[in-house]
Amino acid sequence: MQIRLIATLVVCTISLGSFAAESLSQAMPKGAIGYVEFNGLGNKLFQLRDSDSLKTFLATPQYKQLVTNPEFNKVLAGKALVEGVLGMDLWTAADKLLNEATLGVYPDNGGELKPLLMFRMQGEEALTKVVNMVNALITLADNENVKRQKNGELQIISLDESVFLAFQKDWVVVAASRDLLDQAIVGLSGRGAKSMAEDLVYNKVKTKMPGKHLARGFFNLPAYAKLYNQPLEAPGKMSNGGASFFLHGIIELAAGSPYLGLTLDTDKSGFFLVGAIEGDVNAARKKYGWFLSDPTTPGTRDIPQIPGLMGGITLHRNIGDWYKNREDILEEHLMAGFDAFESEIGNLFPNQDVGEDIMPAIGSTITLMAAKQTFEHFDGEPGIKLPGFALIFDLDKPENGGLFQLVFQTVVTILNFTAAEQGLNRVPSVMTAVVHKGIPINTVQFLKKPKDKRLDISYNFMPCATTVNGRFVFCTSLNLCKALVEELAKPQDKTRVNRNFNFELFPSALSDLVKVNRSTLVAQRIQQGKTIEQARGEIDLVDRLLQYVKLLRLSTSVKKDGFQLQFSGQWK
Repeated sequence: MQIRLIATLVVCTISLGSFAAESLSQAMPKGAIGYVEFNGLGNKLFQLRDSDSLKTFLATPQYKQLVTNPEFNKVLAGKALVEGVLGMDLWTAADKLLNEATLGVYPDNGGELKPLLMFRMQGEEALTKVVNMVNALITLADNENVKRQKNGELQIISLDESVFLAFQKDWVVVAASRDLLDQAIVGLSGRGAKSMAEDLVYNKVKTKMPGKHLARGFFNLPAYAKLYNQPLEAPGKMSNGGASFFLHGIIELAAGSPYLGLTLDTDKSGFFLVGAIEGDVNAARKKYGWFLSDPTTPGTRDIPQIPGLMGGITLHRNIGDWYKNREDILEEHLMAGFDAFESEIGNLFPNQDVGEDIMPAIGSTITLMAAKQTFEHFDGEPGIKLPGFALIFDLDKPENGGLFQLVFQTVVTILNFTAAEQGLNRVPSVMTAVVHKGIPINTVQFLKKPKDKRLDISYNFMPCATTVNGRFVFCTSLNLCKALVEELAKPQDKTRVNRNFNFELFPSALSDLVKVNRSTLVAQRIQQGKTIEQARGEIDLVDRLLQYVKLLRLSTSVKKDGFQLQFSGQWK
């Protein structure tokens, strides 16, 4: 097992003097179910060595403690051994080995998937070092099931007849079967073998996701389905209402897509990962228009960018249409839950039909977000400080805002009665209204300022609601509601990126939440058995990591011929 792992990581090498292929795709055998090619990966890893993020981690108490672990020291000893044999550190080795590489996964005659790895090294000197290292590790492992072949400059090593290595000049190949290795050698020689460069799916992905990328690959969905006799079909009805709400339209498109394509790019400021499927969007929208936004429009609204924003989710969903079609898209056993829901909601919306009046009143964009809040309206502050939360949704008609305002007032009244019945030690409050920037906000007002250095956690919540620019806003913080009134009153950017779903997280803003709750978080870890030094160290490490990352974003977009997912990060 050690030999196999070493071989997989270190790989082998093959480089033919008469090599005719210009790219790795021309050398890789045709027919991969999964395929990825890398350009410049080693250089990116080499850059990581001198990055501020790595330096920050190496300076943490957690890393210093890790160095004292005997098992980790074995890893360091193995690293030193490899570096000694190579005559270079692993960062330099990565730079020389991994700048041009490709990995394919192929089915064998028995249906088992076998990997094939190929990369081009920078110079014959680097190859010599790798070959020497492979030989040294084989000798050290004292493995008797090693076979060697040599044909001119071409060398082949077989390990337990399960891992095959070949090397010559600056080319590197590792295969899980001899057949795959032989196909790779033929491809490298340029002797007319069918290659991934001719693969239909590969070329589709290149066309749909053009340009040079750090990594680009695909997964052949129909081939996988055929291999394992698991046809990709969109479910007629789903057994989970939440899964339907978030995934139904994607599943419809993915079932008919010839591939799942992927690209990865990085620079000094962050990374950007894109996943794509192809399909008949027009046909899908006829059936799932409530889920899929129009690709010719900007789609869902952006998350309001207010001071202290920690994160949020915004998505395109026509709740009215989804609810109306529930019997056609959800299994029958879920309908009892909808009946109970309608009964409960009916108490809040008298003389209103849930399916005909209430759900259609909600527009196509729904947003949930969190932001830092302050407590200047208290003579104290909660012992545990939470962010302010907001729920925002478009109104089908502006006048429907009054309907939801009435519900808000009813809910707040019920909550006050419930708190009184449960004997919660809260300062009494009354419903009131404040005006901000000409917009009335319904909220609560305490009859006197709550006063305590560690108020109950419930004091994080000061419910308020308003209607602004055709959108209904519910908040747990008055300051947050005021900030949203100012932001939502601005005209929406008509040139914004088309998104069907958008999640944004600002870890650096979350750092403030860790700081203000530091003593409580440390105390919790001490209760879990940590020493005070360990508890403080863990919290400080979390704080450092949060400060380093500026933004994480996960979003989806409806295209004219498919669907895309984007995952990106920005760091300081």
